[in-house]
Amino acid sequence: MPAGDALRAAGTANQTRISGAPVQGPVFDFAPLINQYLQTHLFGDIFERDNLDWQSRELATVGALAATPGVEAQLRSHMAASMRVGLTAEQLRQVSQLLAERGDAGAGRRANEALTQALSVTGEKK
Repeated sequence: MPAGDALRAAGTANQTRISGAPVQGPVFDFAPLINQYLQTHLFGDIFERDNLDWQSRELATVGALAATPGVEAQLRSHMAASMRVGLTAEQLRQVSQLLAERGDAGAGRRANEALTQALSVTGEKK
């Protein structure tokens, strides 16, 4: 397992792959330490572990975000990230359907809407 600068470098590479591009934006300009923490701890330390593959991590994240009203932008982002790590639109559509049928109808609706929006941006088949 990498440590120190190597851990942050691994985390930065992981973050870029999952995000589809280097991460930047107003929150990181305002508080650059947030991104350093994300790169080192989340995308470095946690994503370098072998206890869950990236697809499983994204499915868990999508489910949690779908169940949380008010975080639709993050849910949309994680739908796109899910496809970047190998999940298909059909698999994510099934997650939306399962959430609606066996979980919470609102969560299923939010997941479906986020997937539709993510697909419209990426240009992938709906």
